[in-house]
Amino acid sequence: MKTSTKIHAAFLILINFLLLHYVVSSIPLRFDMTAGNSFTLSDSAKSLLAKVEEPVRFDFYRTRSVEGLSPQIKMHIQNFGDRVEQMLRQFERAAKGKIILDRIDPEPDTPAEENAIAAGVHGQSLPNGDTIFLGLVISQGDSEHVIPFFDWNKEGSIEYDIAKAVHEAQQLSKPKLGLISSLPLKAPPMPMMPGQPPQEDQYIISELESSFNIEVIEPTASELPKDLDMLVVIHPIGLPDTLLFGIDQFTLSGKPMFLAVDPSSLFFRSQQQQNQMAMMGRPNPNTSSDFPRFFSTWGIKYSASEALADPDIAYTQQNSMQPAWLIFRENNVSEDFLPAAELNAVLLLESGSLSLDEGSKLTFEPILQTTESAGSINGMMLQFAQQGALLNQMEASGEKQTVAGLLSGEFTTAFPNGKPSNPSAAPDGDGESEDTPDEPEQLYTGKGNVFIIADTDWLLDQFSIRRQNFLGMMTIQPINDNLAMGTNVIEFLGGSQDLIGIRSKGEVARAFDRVQAMEVEAQKQYQIKLQEVEEKISEMNQEIQKLVTQQQGTGLIVAGPELSNALQQLRENEANMRAERRVIRRELRKDINALKWKLVSLNIGYSPIGLVIFGFIFYRMRKQKAL
Repeated sequence: MKTSTKIHAAFLILINFLLLHYVVSSIPLRFDMTAGNSFTLSDSAKSLLAKVEEPVRFDFYRTRSVEGLSPQIKMHIQNFGDRVEQMLRQFERAAKGKIILDRIDPEPDTPAEENAIAAGVHGQSLPNGDTIFLGLVISQGDSEHVIPFFDWNKEGSIEYDIAKAVHEAQQLSKPKLGLISSLPLKAPPMPMMPGQPPQEDQYIISELESSFNIEVIEPTASELPKDLDMLVVIHPIGLPDTLLFGIDQFTLSGKPMFLAVDPSSLFFRSQQQQNQMAMMGRPNPNTSSDFPRFFSTWGIKYSASEALADPDIAYTQQNSMQPAWLIFRENNVSEDFLPAAELNAVLLLESGSLSLDEGSKLTFEPILQTTESAGSINGMMLQFAQQGALLNQMEASGEKQTVAGLLSGEFTTAFPNGKPSNPSAAPDGDGESEDTPDEPEQLYTGKGNVFIIADTDWLLDQFSIRRQNFLGMMTIQPINDNLAMGTNVIEFLGGSQDLIGIRSKGEVARAFDRVQAMEVEAQKQYQIKLQEVEEKISEMNQEIQKLVTQQQGTGLIVAGPELSNALQQLRENEANMRAERRVIRRELRKDINALKWKLVSLNIGYSPIGLVIFGFIFYRMRKQKAL
């Protein structure tokens, strides 16, 4: 074969290879090889998009050109923007024409930048003074929802943020939330005593009112309102059976519920001092709460007479530990449950323990967990024993205890014998009960979601926020993540049922385990050698100090030959120490850089290597045919 023919054939092979790459990349087929399926929509998000009836417009404002930054920061910003855009394209494809994605670059001093600011998209200032945009405006008809800026510190929640915005853009009114609470979360409409200033709602109520229409349901009510979208039950005490039946049917209908019980309520225990029963040595009956009819049906194990203590995560102030006050930080909070993924300081006070019976058909996902050092304490002891003595009363369980979790699955009714009678219903003059409108048929099973937490005091302002007067204005300063957890979880449950199924994607950027192991091993060697050098320097310092001490008796210190030689040797040792440090670090970087170049060479070279192999196989096939 002539040389020109070989060159022509090689050129054609290259063209065919490039065309094949273009065709394959155009096929709408993707393989997500990430550990957390970071670039694949969850089934819940697809289900949400399948319910979209009218077209939804996505205006994605992203600054394309980022200048004046270090290459590493610039690459981080661009890569994160690419990942957000890829997720938006996933939404566009999954919506099957119901989502119109418009990518807009709001360059400085352009109408696009003005439109982004007017729509509510916030620019992020960079160290060099420039501003970048990375936000989304979702609109459907007259409804609009804005994600001002995608936070690269919350990369795992991108899918949920977009899906939530799509859901909220389709809502014409706020969902209705029913609140049953023995705690005074909602202030009474009138002062309890004449002349007193009106009481304020607990701040979590003010926060929730921005997302819900809240209807307060008295614990003595006989039934639930018919048009509730979500139910919040806090510290249930003495609820009538007819109201419990309504809660049961509400749960079986598939609507979410937020439930908080407490084995030891600090709020009611503090009121005990003003109660006559305290003088008689009897506990306040409102101190603990339970939900026994439902817990036994669901298979939830909970003791209303026992609280948890955990010395490893106990609240400590001024060297004083309160072992039953627990602070749940990053390691004690579920990373997969989106409303809690970013929480790092949730304070619960004398909380209880929750677990699921092995025979239950439901799923209980732990959200807040203690360490293995946790143990139970009798609730009565919390009132009388000193804080330090509580640890002596506790015996560690040896395993993590769950204090909050999400219960989901196929629920069964807690009223298998039907709706209980209403004792308050008055008969008419003929001795027959009054006519009631036709009631819906009783539900006996149904899929549902119930968030359960075994504490209630954490919702109160005194344990979650600090009110401050600043220049005549009342400001709110969170002292922990309690307020964030309450609003996050309730808003999460109160959204679409499809949103509840979306979990955190985790971080796309993952550390190289092999590189980390190499660094750890080199660090060990570095520390050993460094310790040897420092011991030699310490010996030299002792010798110098000895020489100086011998000369102090004369009242004049003279740098004689021995002292000068010792100082010179000390300087040489210091120089040797620095040299050894450089050698160790160079050896560390040498192994890591070698691995880096192997990976880079493989990433860059796999295409031409594949082309050469393809050309060789093609050449062999042609040669065999010629024979």
